[in-house]
Amino acid sequence: MFNKICLLLLLVISQTISAETGRAPTADQVNAGKVLYQRYCVACHGENGVGEAPIPDTIRAPGYFTAMPLDEQSHAWHHSDEQLQETILQGLQRTQRMPAWKAVITPDQAALLVAYIKSLWSPRIVACQGPRHMSCM
Repeated sequence: MFNKICLLLLLVISQTISAETGRAPTADQVNAGKVLYQRYCVACHGENGVGEAPIPDTIRAPGYFTAMPLDEQSHAWHHSDEQLQETILQGLQRTQRMPAWKAVITPDQAALLVAYIKSLWSPRIVACQGPRHMSCM
């Protein structure tokens, strides 16, 4: 009984936390996000979010990470909109390659960037985004 209550609470909480996760963005959001992406992200994450080519471990500097793909070929869609926005704004501690953009862009602009990123995914992937990715596939 306790396990069922915990599972029910987890489902309710995860739906609340990820209110926009799993929903396709509007065309206006995508267009505005694409402009921001071209300005701030394309240099590392590439056209259409393909990311950088991997560097073999034998020649890669220790601690160097290539920019991950943001399209369906990587795991960006495993994260909620909120998590993706947080990564954009706060950066990643494990690498300086993904800097914090919070001094440059607003949270609303980070949301638009996420909208553009989501436009690179198929409707099936968008529907499975975030916590649902474990049960959709």
